Amino acid sequence: MGCARVNCALLAALALSALAGAGAKADDSAAWLKDRQARFAAYRAAHRDPDVEIADIKSKTAALLAGTPAIDAAGIDKPPVAWTASETPAELWDGPDLPDMIVVPAGEFTMGSADAEPNHQNSEGPRHRVRIGNAFAVGKYLVTVGEFARFVTDTHYEAGDQCLTMEGGGLDSRTGRDWRHVGFDQTDNHPAVCISYGDAEAYVAWLSKTTGHAYRLLSEAEAEYVNRAGSTTAYWWGDDPAAACAYANGADLDAKARLPRLSANTACHDGYVFTSPVGRFKPNPFGLYDTTGDAWSWTADCANDTYAGAPTDGSANTAGDCGQHVLRGGSKLNDPSYLRAARRIWHLNGVRSFNHGFRVARSL
Repeated sequence: MGCARVNCALLAALALSALAGAGAKADDSAAWLKDRQARFAAYRAAHRDPDVEIADIKSKTAALLAGTPAIDAAGIDKPPVAWTASETPAELWDGPDLPDMIVVPAGEFTMGSADAEPNHQNSEGPRHRVRIGNAFAVGKYLVTVGEFARFVTDTHYEAGDQCLTMEGGGLDSRTGRDWRHVGFDQTDNHPAVCISYGDAEAYVAWLSKTTGHAYRLLSEAEAEYVNRAGSTTAYWWGDDPAAACAYANGADLDAKARLPRLSANTACHDGYVFTSPVGRFKPNPFGLYDTTGDAWSWTADCANDTYAGAPTDGSANTAGDCGQHVLRGGSKLNDPSYLRAARRIWHLNGVRSFNHGFRVARSL
């Protein structure tokens, strides 16, 4: 299989650093869960009948879209729009050790990047208009170690014992590495990494069965829509990569100081060398955290070199090389060119990497 098809550009970028084990002190899992249980109890007290509220959102969204003209395929320069039927419920939560979810409105946006955008890639075109016709819920954060642990405990799922890590000066697939042992310290509040596409799919299948709701991975179009959150700039916060440290955990001067070979083009300090606990950076306008940086997120789309023939309704592209799937969002060791809203990579489904995690969606 050719190098381009497994995103050797990503591997080269990762190989710039030598990962030495260190990081945040291990958290107390019982304390983490106790805090989550307290917050969940408060949430449930404030949202006593979310099903009725969801039905109201769906009805109002349908009414809003009923009089809206069909998608204009030629209107790539039109501004994005979000059809907000209701401000509540802003969040959904099915359990204290399950993902917090944010309700995102239906909307329309232009997917991809213009040729003139700095660091534009051919895989980010052709630009095209996408309409997401239904409100849906999205994980407020990347799926965390604590949340993935609940799944493994319930199912006895075997998430392998090999993961691509950066240790001893090189990127390699090492035995004894998995989502619990990623080559640096993590707590229950950190994003779960060393996750394959199959692991992510197994988690959402379990989550759907456990809750009775339709959980899934985001499509690639949904991932870009919720990342942009109404923006048209290179990053959801604007066009300035130097501002990234307030919004995303990427390759910054803190990482550069620890990993001298790292190409840290973000001349600021975000406070983290490796993954950060979720929710430590500013949320985007949809109220979502870490849609850029920290860890790449698997999507439901099969690998495609370009958007030629891609769906325009926000659904996943299931044509192409389905032995590989697209990831979005960039990671903690990626320079700003990988943190752009339009940036996309893909990888073999079975690969587990210390840079790969995921975020979930819930159909309403």
